[in-house]
Amino acid sequence: MPSQRVAKDELPVWPEQVIGGKYVRLLEKFLKQLRSEDAHGNRKLFLDDVFVAYLLAFFNPTIRSLRTIEDFSQTVQAQKHLSIRKITRSTLSDFNQLADPERLQPILDALRRQLARKSKRQSIGDDDLDELLQQTVAVDGTFLPAVAEVAWAMCNTNNHGAKKHRARVDVHLPVSTWLPEAIVIPSPGQSEADSAIERLQPGRIYLYDRGFMSFALLAAHYDDTHALQSHFVARYRPAGGNSPTLREVKSRELTEKDKAAGVLSDGVGHFKSSNPSRHRVPRVQLREVIVACEEKGKPSQLRLITNLLDVPAHVIAMLYRYRWQVELFFRWLKSSANFGHLISHASEGVQTHFYVAVIAVLLMYLHTGYRPSKYLFALMGQVGRGAATLEEILPILRERERQNELARQSAARRSEKKKQQST
Repeated sequence: MPSQRVAKDELPVWPEQVIGGKYVRLLEKFLKQLRSEDAHGNRKLFLDDVFVAYLLAFFNPTIRSLRTIEDFSQTVQAQKHLSIRKITRSTLSDFNQLADPERLQPILDALRRQLARKSKRQSIGDDDLDELLQQTVAVDGTFLPAVAEVAWAMCNTNNHGAKKHRARVDVHLPVSTWLPEAIVIPSPGQSEADSAIERLQPGRIYLYDRGFMSFALLAAHYDDTHALQSHFVARYRPAGGNSPTLREVKSRELTEKDKAAGVLSDGVGHFKSSNPSRHRVPRVQLREVIVACEEKGKPSQLRLITNLLDVPAHVIAMLYRYRWQVELFFRWLKSSANFGHLISHASEGVQTHFYVAVIAVLLMYLHTGYRPSKYLFALMGQVGRGAATLEEILPILRERERQNELARQSAARRSEKKKQQST
């Protein structure tokens, strides 16, 4: 319940227009669940107030640090939503080290369910790929700039010998919805592959880039009896050196669709570790699909390893291309979601901040009524920077969505025509 300790006319007014208050009101039932008593009985700051402060900070570009949050918390606009008279900078910093970000997961899940009910399943015109995309999750991590005081951050050296600290965030992003289902701040020194292992779910198809090349991650898609639990499509480095070679390969004949998609070869075999005592490699059938591509303007090849054995090779190639969606999500995160710098030195605080940013995005999806897309990300970035309001971008979104729907209908008609001609 908002603080009533100070009369409204005694409070300062935040000099800029404050937006986002309606979203706080939409989440009132969840805010009550975030309030809990501290075990020591002396806590003055609780997760509900921190969540509200961070959520309003997301929508208001002038609130971008612990100091401005402290100043903002004492204004007329903030006190409409807070139960505490003032969120001091030092207390918020201490709180970030004690926070349990997972307590925000129910809000994330509830918003994702609401969006799932409202969203229409859209076809891309390929029945094989359409069905697979509903199960597919792109997995990746990104580095955020950190300061030296962030003890858990990774430290590396640039070309000039200067050390810099970077904090990694790992995300599992379903490609059919663009709504993150897992947000992870890994343990210090934990690899991307080891972090991914902890979040695997049965019945999914996971997309991995080269940084996830790991026998342990491969094995995690199977149970102890080598029974399949989940599928994957992973980009591996060319065979040789530290990248394993597929053994006893049985080549598959390429179809015209495979060749048109740039597939160069398709074969099934298995991996064998050169050091079995160190690397446990399940003796399972794996598939290697080599696809022609371009990198930095030069011809190159994608080496894809997968346990999807009964899917056409061209679908494997197309499926992997959907991994770019997680890259787009990270690009938005860094440019528009108030992650230009970290406002917490604790991993728990960074993850809490991340959760709030994603929840804010889901609220905007619900408000606009449009599914995530690169156009929506770009326009929401303008809102996040204060260059536009949601009301101003809605007409633009409506026109863009109308054009996209016409394009989808046209693509569907062309696909159907091709099918009829081939039968």
